[in-house]
Amino acid sequence: MSESSFIEFKHGWKAILGAIVGVGSGLTGIVFYTHGVFVIPITEEMGWSRGATQFAFSFVMMSAAITAPFIGMITDKYGARRLALFGLFTLGFAFAGLSLTNNNILTYYGLWIFMAVIAAGTFPVTWTRAINTWFDGRRGLALGLTMMGTGIAAAIGPVYAATLIENFGWRDAYRALGLTLLVFSFPMAYLFFRERGAAASDEPVSPTMMTGLTPREALSGTKFWILGIALLFVCFGVAGLISNMVPLLIDKGFAAKEAAGYAGLVGINVIIGRIVVGYLIDRIWAPLISFIFMILPAASCLLLAPDQPAVLGISIAALLVGLAAGAELDLMAFLISRYFGMKNYGQLYGGLFIFFAVGSGSAPALFGLWHDFSGSYQTILYVTAGMFVFGSSLLLLMGPYPEFEEQPA
Repeated sequence: MSESSFIEFKHGWKAILGAIVGVGSGLTGIVFYTHGVFVIPITEEMGWSRGATQFAFSFVMMSAAITAPFIGMITDKYGARRLALFGLFTLGFAFAGLSLTNNNILTYYGLWIFMAVIAAGTFPVTWTRAINTWFDGRRGLALGLTMMGTGIAAAIGPVYAATLIENFGWRDAYRALGLTLLVFSFPMAYLFFRERGAAASDEPVSPTMMTGLTPREALSGTKFWILGIALLFVCFGVAGLISNMVPLLIDKGFAAKEAAGYAGLVGINVIIGRIVVGYLIDRIWAPLISFIFMILPAASCLLLAPDQPAVLGISIAALLVGLAAGAELDLMAFLISRYFGMKNYGQLYGGLFIFFAVGSGSAPALFGLWHDFSGSYQTILYVTAGMFVFGSSLLLLMGPYPEFEEQPA
C-alpha cells in the first residue's frame, strides 16, 4: 500500500466501519436479504399467494424510486450523517412494526411503504457519499469494504431470521430484528460514521474532489442512460434470484433451514465480491470488471433451472450470484464518482438509483407471480439469464473516464 493510500485509510477507517454497519443494517441490507425467509411462513398463515407477498418489497423499491432523488439532493446540501442516522434509528421500529401484519394484505403493504419512506436515509447514497469524501486513490477498495456490509447481512441474515422464525414465529422474528438494529447497529453508526470535514479536526475535502457534471449535463449524455439501463437489467436478475432462493429451493425438496444456508452462502460471496471488485477497479477500467462480474449469474440461472439441481450446481449458482451482488452497488457508486464527478453525486446517485429500484423492486414480485402462474421458476430463470448477458454487455460502451476541471466557487 502506498503512503497516500495508507494516509487515506488511517483517517477514514472509522467512517468505513460505521458505514459497513449502516449499509448492512439498511433497506438494501438486512431487510432485503431476510425478506425471502419470511415469505412461506407468512403465506401459510395468511393464505396469500407468493407473488402477492413478494410484492411487499416491490413497494419498498417503488418508494425508493420516488424518494431517492430527493434524498440525494438533501445529502448533497446538508451532508449524509444526520440523514443516515435518522433512517437507521427509525428503521429499527419500522422493521419490528411488520409484526403487526393482519389478514388484510393492504395493511402489510402499508407497513412496508411506511418503512421505505421513513428509513430512506439508509439507502447506499448516504453511506457511499461520505466514504467518497475520505478516499480518492483507493476509492474503489473503500467502497468495496463499505458495501461489504450487505454481504455480512446476506451471510448471517437468512440463517438468523430462519432460526428466529423456527423458535419464536415470524412475528417475534421481526421484533427481534428491529431490536437488533436499535441496540447494535445504530450505536455503532452513531459512534463511527461521519463525512470528512464534519469535525473541526478534519482536513477539508479537496476542491478537486468536488467537481463534476450538473444533473442536466449528465442527463443529456449517453453514459447516464447506458449505466441506468445496465443496472435495471442486472439488478432485476440479482434481486430475483436472491429474494426467491429460499422458496425456490424449498420447492425442490430442501428444508427451510437448509435453503436458508444456501442463501447465506450468497452472502459470503457478496463479501468476497465487494473486496475483490473494490481492489480491481482501482487498477483496471471499471466497466470491464463490471462486465465480468455481472455476466456471471447468467450461469446461476441455468444451474438452478432443472427440477432437481445438483448440490454442487446450487453452490456454484450461489457463488456466482453472490459475486455479482457484491459488485453492483459499489460499482454504481464508483462509476458515478468517476464518470460524473462528486459535485452533484447525491442527486445523480439518486437518479440512477431509480433504475436500481425498478429492477430490484419488480423482480421479487414478478418471480413470485410467475411461480403462481406456472408452478415453477424455470422459464423466468432462462429469461433472466438473457437479461444478465444484455445488461452486463452494455457497460462496455461507457468509454474512458473523463477529467473534470476545478470550477471557481
